[in-house]
Amino acid sequence: MSTVLNPDVVRAEIARYWNLFTSKAGAIQDEFYAHECSIFPFRSLRPEPARLAAARREREYSGAGAALKVQVGFVDVVMVNETTAVACYTFEFYAEKFAKAGQGVTNYHYEHGRATQVFAYDREGRLRIFHEHFSIPAGEAGQPTADSHPEKSQSAMGVRR
Repeated sequence: MSTVLNPDVVRAEIARYWNLFTSKAGAIQDEFYAHECSIFPFRSLRPEPARLAAARREREYSGAGAALKVQVGFVDVVMVNETTAVACYTFEFYAEKFAKAGQGVTNYHYEHGRATQVFAYDREGRLRIFHEHFSIPAGEAGQPTADSHPEKSQSAMGVRR
């Protein structure tokens, strides 16, 4: 495996990340995150270890009835050096029938999600995410979508089950 990083490799890794995430195959933390990775989830006031965030995401989104869809916008990649890159992009995220802690089963739609991920090779030469920050614009609450987005049906969004 080459350890020289370039924007196309980063973009391919982001596509692989979201494909695995929406397929609900699990193992996101083992596959993508560096052991020491920190994450700022949506609407969070503080970072948390990637292992904790990934385990919560897996628990919330992997239910049998849950359906996930993501549409990633253009991925801007800034090369820090030959082995480190920062990727920034927008995305639309829709989750149907997932188990949100304290809220039961719910639906969420983030129309204008924003992501920043720092990619680098770990000591074993595997490309990993070392930091991740997801956010939404100040006015977008990302609230449950049961009645608020009826036009975003499963077929229109291409939701995976």
